[in-house]
Amino acid sequence: MPFLLQYELTDCSGNLSRLVHVKVMVAFHRQVPAVADGVASQYSEGCFATWEPTLGALIATVTGSARPVDKDQIGEDDLAVIVGVRPDGVGAQVRQVEGKRNDPPSSEAVELMDMDRGLPSVQLEEGRRVPVVRSKLHGHRGVASFDPRQVEHVPLDPPYYYYPVSCATEAQAQGIKAAFARAESLRDPGDPRQLAFTVLPGHGVVIAEKWVKGKDPFQAMWEAMDQGSLVVENRVPQGPLGYVPGPDGRMVLKEG
Repeated sequence: MPFLLQYELTDCSGNLSRLVHVKVMVAFHRQVPAVADGVASQYSEGCFATWEPTLGALIATVTGSARPVDKDQIGEDDLAVIVGVRPDGVGAQVRQVEGKRNDPPSSEAVELMDMDRGLPSVQLEEGRRVPVVRSKLHGHRGVASFDPRQVEHVPLDPPYYYYPVSCATEAQAQGIKAAFARAESLRDPGDPRQLAFTVLPGHGVVIAEKWVKGKDPFQAMWEAMDQGSLVVENRVPQGPLGYVPGPDGRMVLKEG
């Protein structure tokens, strides 16, 4: 089966020079499960993190580059205790736990920890002060729609929609931190919306969950997904995106 690809060539000043057409022939297409399994075993499906008041630290999943981590069956050896961000901003400060593997945290640990610095704290009933965001999820998925009464979408700064950034970069961490720092639902702890999210084009979603009395970490997230208040899809937008009102009152993804 032939495919025709078109490339634009530019000169040193950035002006369009000419178009080049390349025909690519695909001899056959066959499903090879071993290939998919091999990729899946080495691919990170994201990072989970939640604040632990007793330790005063963020508990996050370890990096998948150290070894495959099954996010469906997370154990104590799959977690890292993050107590801060290095002064140079290029890594997380981790507390070692006796008797555990102590693998390094996920590459997204810095952004998940650093985003708290632009947001307020709240006081729990037992008196401890904690970040307004309790749990965070960085997933390589998109968001198709959401209920604006329960969930807030916080856009990134405009350049991020035209110049996508790669994983575990300072630019990504800064973009996420700046977006959530503008979240009305997080800046005002009394705001009834329990979740806020942003989507990085070509990469995935970051979801923040507030403290909700009587609920476990991530419970507000999974209940919102179960109820359709937050509809996650496999496809990740690759460029500019926004959300427009749908016929049922939910906000629906619109790209371009």
